[in-house]
Amino acid sequence: MMLGSNSKAMLTRCQIQVGRQHDAAMHEAPAARERQDAICNVRGLQSIDAGVLQNIRHTLTKQESAYQNSQADETFSSLWAHSSRVSRIALTIARAEGCEEIPALLAGLMHDLGKFAYGNYHADDTPEEKNAVRFAEDILTGTEYEKWIPAVREAILSCYLEGKATTKIGRVLYDADCIDKLGTMGVAQFFAKRALRRQFLDDDLLIRASIELTYAYHSPDTLKTATGRSLARLRSARTRRYFTELLEEWNWLGLGEFNIVEEAIGGIVCVLVVPCACPCGGRLTFESDIQDAVKCRSVVMKYLCTTCGTEKTYSFCLPNVKGLPRKR
Repeated sequence: MMLGSNSKAMLTRCQIQVGRQHDAAMHEAPAARERQDAICNVRGLQSIDAGVLQNIRHTLTKQESAYQNSQADETFSSLWAHSSRVSRIALTIARAEGCEEIPALLAGLMHDLGKFAYGNYHADDTPEEKNAVRFAEDILTGTEYEKWIPAVREAILSCYLEGKATTKIGRVLYDADCIDKLGTMGVAQFFAKRALRRQFLDDDLLIRASIELTYAYHSPDTLKTATGRSLARLRSARTRRYFTELLEEWNWLGLGEFNIVEEAIGGIVCVLVVPCACPCGGRLTFESDIQDAVKCRSVVMKYLCTTCGTEKTYSFCLPNVKGLPRKR
């Protein structure tokens, strides 16, 4: 089933077959009735009274939230863990590529400094990369690493702000950041990051795995160094294999029916986790498009159940692949 930009299709259980091997969120209606309907429509739970299900969910959520709130004074940073790994991967790639090691390490450590600048996330039109560079300059000025500020600045800006890794260190940084999100390690991070965003293992999260599969599919061709592309090939296959096996278990245990499907959306191959039917058992219509996002071109997928009327939208940034339509 090949879909073009702004396309529509009908999804049924028998139409979708498993595909060949190779940070905008779902928008959900806020009404309490619709939330309760969503609980009732969870596959296998329809036989339980909706009020009882709601009460069970509320009790579990309330108790866990109380525990989490009691830990509010504890500080943590997923970005530090990610940046630490990226810096070490960058060092590995830099050594293999014959690049300077220290600026590669520094760029990896500081590339995400502007992600939550001043406690905000994309609070204004200032690109996070510019904030990252400002923080990096403040940190390095007056230290023995001050001489590397230009290299670090150019790497971060060329790699992310412009969408092109135009310097050697920029190419190393780009690849290291991508490699960190691939393979078994990348899958582990996917679930950890989603848990931090209060998104857990359910149908919606499985559909969101489309971004991991799409990036894994394109990574061997889009990374900037020979070392990065070599590392990506093996890890791309591992990503695909993991989610394939996860969906097989999910389907076999009666938790839902999903398949991995390769779709051409706007001429770009997207590897999507597609539900075979709505949890209520109804047929789904599917619309797709490519739209402008804050930093990227984003694929937007909309599912509508023809039986219960449930509508959900998912989106994610596309990798910078050849043929990607320009931002409007």
